[in-house]
Amino acid sequence: MMAGAQVAMMTSALLKHGVGYFSEVLASVAAWMEEHEYDSIQQMRGSMAMQAVPDPSAFERANYMRVLNSYALRMPH
Repeated sequence: MMAGAQVAMMTSALLKHGVGYFSEVLASVAAWMEEHEYDSIQQMRGSMAMQAVPDPSAFERANYMRVLNSYALRMPH
């Protein structure tokens, strides 16, 4: 949402954890939003999009570094 998404894909999570899991997700999102002082999804939407940050190149670098840090080299068998 913060990057500008209009929807959240919940199908896999609901299939894995059951329909009741949605209540847990909703409560977690509401708690996170309150902690970070967001009043609504609309206010949150796009707040971390490249167009919304003062220095888009820093945003790109941060995402690039995150990808590099999460990369795991897989050795052939």
